[in-house]
Amino acid sequence: MSSSPSSPTASPPPSSSRKPAAVRLVELDGLRGLAAAVVLIYHSLETIPALAEVGARPGVVPTGAFHRLLTQSPLHLLWAGHEAVLIFFVLSGVALTYPVARRHAQGRRFDWVDYAPRRFVRLWLPAAASTTFAVIAMLLVPRSENPALGHWMTAIHPTGLDARQMLMEYLLIPKHAYRNTVLWSLHAEAIFSFVLPLMILGVALCARRRLSWLPVAAALAVPVITASPGSGSYLPVFTVGAVMGWAWGHDPVVVPERPRPWATAQALICLLLITLAWWPGMESHAAQRITNAVTLAAAAYLVHLVVRAGALRGLLRSRTVQYLGLMSFSLYLVHEPVVVSLRLLTQSTSPWWLLILAPAASAPLTWLFQRYIEAPSHRLARRTGALASARFAQWSERRRTVHQASRVGGV
Repeated sequence: MSSSPSSPTASPPPSSSRKPAAVRLVELDGLRGLAAAVVLIYHSLETIPALAEVGARPGVVPTGAFHRLLTQSPLHLLWAGHEAVLIFFVLSGVALTYPVARRHAQGRRFDWVDYAPRRFVRLWLPAAASTTFAVIAMLLVPRSENPALGHWMTAIHPTGLDARQMLMEYLLIPKHAYRNTVLWSLHAEAIFSFVLPLMILGVALCARRRLSWLPVAAALAVPVITASPGSGSYLPVFTVGAVMGWAWGHDPVVVPERPRPWATAQALICLLLITLAWWPGMESHAAQRITNAVTLAAAAYLVHLVVRAGALRGLLRSRTVQYLGLMSFSLYLVHEPVVVSLRLLTQSTSPWWLLILAPAASAPLTWLFQRYIEAPSHRLARRTGALASARFAQWSERRRTVHQASRVGGV
């Protein structure tokens, strides 16, 4: 998940006199907030050894009837953490591509000089702050190698503070982070942000030739062929979002006031299909290849239903869910060190208590992080992008002046 730009906006075609007022798609903020909450629940349940053995490995059946019920029934949707991150990636693809498409549709150029430093600051500063927070948590509550804590608490969160590995994590270089493991997704976000211009070029060329289905089909084929929805740094997932963002940017439509017929039913089906990999009978390697593509398609179509058909509009626009959306990125970045530290401090009690303790402890820390880290980093990102754009414009103007002067002197 990234500190994504504001949700894309929908607006009518611009008039000749002035720029149209934009309507914020707050539903996507709500969807992002719910996904962040699901990731919090997921990591809280990962502290339970029997469920930690399942982890993010579909096809593994846990021991115990209740654990199997949580894993192989619709209840898994409540802690489908990996699938929630796929929704984050689709939303990022939409949010980053949409403004480029809007400017293209209006005959205006997108300012890539502003985009590059702005995107870097918005991603890197909160990520670096969250890594620092995780290191402080490790120093205050040392991690343990006690096997009774389970696979996620020990193997995924080693005890050491290797300086080289920490430096790489600060730079978002490694695919696997150990201080704060959620940073693996920001590694993928950074790669997507870097290749965004090339991806948009490909999407635009396909759209011009009425072949928008082609990158979507390719994106769905990759996880089937490679048996992993994360192959290629999750670029296939971002690609689907980019196709949607490009289409919506050229054909913006305000979210319907009332859900269209069957929109909510279709959204519920998508939510069920998102967890298809965990259903009974899907344990085989061949089945997992197919479910990878189905999961991605269901996540993307859910986003489509929210924007184009008004699905789940009441829930996503509710005050609580909107607040979750506002805090989603900060919650995503701070919750895991909280979960790990709380489990280490409460080893004598049942890990199920973390379903209450983790949200309660994460809430104030999330608010502080959003207020004093995320929000200031957004403001700094805007200023950095504007400064870079202005300096580039000045440099271009000086270069043009010198070039014109040299031509006049030559004459």
